[in-house]
Amino acid sequence: MRRLVPVLLLWCLGVQAHASNVAFVVANQDYEVLGGARGAAVVAGAGEALEDMGFHVFSGDGLSTEEIRAQLSGMHEQILRDGAERVVVVLAGHFGHSRSGGWFMGREAEAQGLALADGQGLRLDIVLEIAALATDSAVIWLGDSDGSVALGNGLEAGLPQRLMAPQGVGIVRGRPDQVLEGLRQTLRPGTALAAVVDRNRNLSGEGAIPTLVPFLPEGYAPAARADLRAFSAAQEADTEDAYQAYLDTFPNGQNAQAARAALERIRNSPERLEETLMLTRGERRAIQNDLSVLGYDTRGIDGIFGPGTRGAIANWQRQNDLSDTGYLTQDQIFRLARQGADRTLELEAEERARREAEERSDREFWAATGAVGDEAGLRRYLERHPDGIFAGLAQDRLGQIAAEAEEAARGRDLAAWRRAQGLDNVAGYGAYLDDWPEGAFADNARSRLRDLQRGSSEEAGPPGLERAALARARAQEQQLGLADPTRLLIEQRLARLGFDPGPVDGVFDDQTRAAIAGAQQRFDLQPTGYVNQDLLTMLVSNLFREFFR
Repeated sequence: MRRLVPVLLLWCLGVQAHASNVAFVVANQDYEVLGGARGAAVVAGAGEALEDMGFHVFSGDGLSTEEIRAQLSGMHEQILRDGAERVVVVLAGHFGHSRSGGWFMGREAEAQGLALADGQGLRLDIVLEIAALATDSAVIWLGDSDGSVALGNGLEAGLPQRLMAPQGVGIVRGRPDQVLEGLRQTLRPGTALAAVVDRNRNLSGEGAIPTLVPFLPEGYAPAARADLRAFSAAQEADTEDAYQAYLDTFPNGQNAQAARAALERIRNSPERLEETLMLTRGERRAIQNDLSVLGYDTRGIDGIFGPGTRGAIANWQRQNDLSDTGYLTQDQIFRLARQGADRTLELEAEERARREAEERSDREFWAATGAVGDEAGLRRYLERHPDGIFAGLAQDRLGQIAAEAEEAARGRDLAAWRRAQGLDNVAGYGAYLDDWPEGAFADNARSRLRDLQRGSSEEAGPPGLERAALARARAQEQQLGLADPTRLLIEQRLARLGFDPGPVDGVFDDQTRAAIAGAQQRFDLQPTGYVNQDLLTMLVSNLFREFFR
């Protein structure tokens, strides 16, 4: 039904009917035995181009010899029945030739030689003879694949150097793609066949190749159909390349103005205008940053304009009474940048004011709490301003207060221990442990208390020492009234002599007593574990001898 449209249009417009234009198109690329004919399939597009120009087309691809003859027979009958002003034949695939002529090989052709050539392909002189029935002009387009195939004895691959073209028949040969392009150029109304052949060095012509008379006259009616079809294809693609291709073919066509308008629309579309700005990744990030500063969510600042950024742009455009295309123009980018800069200054001012207010509050609260210097005030300040201006100072002061308290506690602990040592009884050590259960001397106090509670404090002395002697030794030490510096010096001397008195802290614990007893044995004194005048003299004299050595 589609092929009837040009005839019906001519009839409706009252245009006198003419004899039909007829075409025969065969593209044989895939051969069963001979191998593929490179590029032959492309000429299948010639059938559509010829139909667009009102030709009655007989065509096929991958045809056997019998199928080729059937299509040619159909064209012959059409010409005999209705006549034909113009005849176009397009053949592409494997060809063979001998001195007697040439053949277009069918799909099933084999290398059977000259004797069987007529059974392997279509004789080209028959094609030329039928084409010569055209009343106006005929053109035979031959696309040779340039394939080197073996066709048997007496038959060579390819086209013969020359074909005997009947009167009024032109022959053009070349590569299949060049043949298709040459045909399309020839089908442009007002184009002479010779001009097409001359422009394309890959085509060669022989026979009737008119130089002045166009193959299709200027204003040829079927061009309107081709124009409409090409424009519809451009509209369906709706791209710049598609509309430009239409204008290249139909620069003065019926739809040329619409095509130029569509081109203008595409070239001035928001997408295209933004594309021409050639924004760098850094510039795109700057735009995203400006949008974010203004409160529009771009879903990231990465220099990639995805749905989030496009949506943010569209929202900004609506707020600024602009078309919300989601694409930016150069003026809009400058406007957005100005707004972003202004908002950034506002935010910086707001942040500065906030920091100043926080600093005033910080200083005022410090003056009311931390500046007083007591622990409660310092802690209240740190609770409200843990990272405040005076946080470091407050922490340092709290540290000093804690250190002072710890030092005072150590002093009270030592004084209590001294009192317990001075009493050296159960009550004294018990009182110390009641006040200082975790004190520095708690273990010593408990040890001494256990000794006293066993009923004999003398048991803590060296083995074999009588109670009376131990009591006398303890009394002698108490009579010396050893001060803290003296006790420290005694412990230091014991350590220098190789006896381990334990911590050098002025406290004579069990380890210190054992060290004293060891020193007494070395100096040939009774090892009581308590310091007497003789031991003290020995330690001091030993110190002087060591000093003046």
